[in-house]
Parts: sequence; structure tokens; C-alpha cells
Amino acid sequence: MSKKPAELSPGLVAVKGQAAPANDMPARATAAKAKPEAGQDPLNFRVSGDFRREFKTYAAAHDLKLNELLVKAFHSYRKQQGD
Repeated sequence: MSKKPAELSPGLVAVKGQAAPANDMPARATAAKAKPEAGQDPLNFRVSGDFRREFKTYAAAHDLKLNELLVKAFHSYRKQQGD
């Protein structure tokens, strides 16, 4: 028993470089890959998965951006240490 090749009409197959989004597809959020604001530098370090999840959950629950929570936490720590 041989397989029949699938009949693909021109509208169902995307050709590389010619694909277009569907008419009813929502627009992408442009802020997802936004460039950092002027005067801000990246700060990269690794943390455990549990800490990352807890940090992000706390920030979201308190309507804070991650960098805002980090700055608040750092200032609070310095104040507590008497610096």
C-alpha cells in the first residue's frame, strides 16, 4: 500500500520569506524586547529556579518591575545595615 502525497493548496503552505500573519491574529507587544532606558546598564547573574520564581511572583503580585523590586530590596538592605 503506497502513501498518496498530500494535496497542498497554495494558501495553506508558507513559503520562506513570504509568510504573513492571519488577519485575526493579535498584534505583538512591542515592549517585550524593548531596549533599556538611557542611563541603564545590564546586571546579569544566576539564581536558583525557586528564588527566581518567588522573586517574579512577588514582583507581579505587588505590581513592580523586576528591576524596581531589586532596587527597593537593595536600598532596604543598605538601610538595615546602616550604610
